[in-house]
Amino acid sequence: MQNYLDVLEKVEETGAKAWLVGDTVRMIEMGMQPEVITLAVDTDDMYSILKILGNGTVDSRGPYPALRGEILGVPFRAFGLRGSTIEEDLSCRDLSIEAIAIRSDGGMIDPFGGRFDIRNRVIRLTGDNVELIESDPLRILRILRFAAEFEMDIFWKTDTDVRKFLDVHADRMNDIPQERWGREIMKGLVRRPHRFIKMCNDYRLLPYFLKELDDLKYIPDGKGSNLYEHVMKVLQVIESRLDTDKLMQSESFVLAGLFQYIGTKTLDGSDRTKLTDRRITDYMTRWNIPSETIDEVIATIGSYKSFYEPVSEKKFCEDVLEFSRYAIEVALQFSKCVAVAGGFREKYSDVLENNSWNLNQVLRRFNNVMLQTQGSSRYMTGREVMSLLNMKPGRRVGELLEGLDMAVGTGKVNSRAGAEAWLKEQIA
Repeated sequence: MQNYLDVLEKVEETGAKAWLVGDTVRMIEMGMQPEVITLAVDTDDMYSILKILGNGTVDSRGPYPALRGEILGVPFRAFGLRGSTIEEDLSCRDLSIEAIAIRSDGGMIDPFGGRFDIRNRVIRLTGDNVELIESDPLRILRILRFAAEFEMDIFWKTDTDVRKFLDVHADRMNDIPQERWGREIMKGLVRRPHRFIKMCNDYRLLPYFLKELDDLKYIPDGKGSNLYEHVMKVLQVIESRLDTDKLMQSESFVLAGLFQYIGTKTLDGSDRTKLTDRRITDYMTRWNIPSETIDEVIATIGSYKSFYEPVSEKKFCEDVLEFSRYAIEVALQFSKCVAVAGGFREKYSDVLENNSWNLNQVLRRFNNVMLQTQGSSRYMTGREVMSLLNMKPGRRVGELLEGLDMAVGTGKVNSRAGAEAWLKEQIA
């Protein structure tokens, strides 16, 4: 913890008073490494801290101004105190595990028993204060997200207060902007997607942010269950592998699991249409998901079933060049997760493994190009092709480059000399 205290001391050398707070203290108490240090300081001190430190910026767009910068090589963000004292500031924080502060001398300020709750793996409203929910109902989703991510229990009184609020004021959930829903949903999905969605369902929140997922409960899968349960099994498989498979640690992977049957009526998805894709895109756009991630999700959902049939190296090469290697890797791996969840992994085991082999061969060949060219994706540029073949700029040059990419991916060309020979053959 000494490194964090050094940052505090450096800030206090400016004459300001500062405390470690929020996620930084929680992570320290949980034995985790904070990537960014979070501080609380007097708002009036922000610009003097900025001036003396000589780096950073003050963002005053939100309700609480924030100074962001770097101290001793460590990124930090300093928020203005909510209230006149650190104790008042902590009382405004929604969860007890986030309402802990550390002074520069290492002393703890923990008026609401947050460290006790961390040790006992309990999520509790700060001060058991139900008004924190009433002032911002989205805090309910934060409670569930933290409980899911850290596999903690929700304290009985907090659980009671949340359920009572939803019984009486459920309509207020409709007033939450979709972008705010999206931020919390994504934070819950990327670590423990199955547990998080299950908890949202237990508290009957699905209709407020993803009604079509809730509707899947009434669509049979033809195997004695329903499409909602099928989605949950896929999310469970994904969750079981998140800690060990880097490919799955992406928004596009878990979102494909969440949205795979939205807007469909059958398990085989034969009724899938462009309207369905548009509906999924609309949701993710409202959640402020980046467009490239949305494209990857749509491509994954639309193509993963094709991997249950043999795919040639040529087809993989075409797909990689059209959609990117990452998108195809995600789709193939996603097909394996769906097969495990659906109980038919053994049936397609040989086909999936052969497809994995073919894709890896294609990717290996493209990687060799980058190794031989110090990072370039091609052996030759368009200008070099024109010089070699004495050609003028035009569509034919682009066609030759695309053909050369295919020749590399399928193993016909594996060197600069081979690329030149292949090109000369094309115009002979």
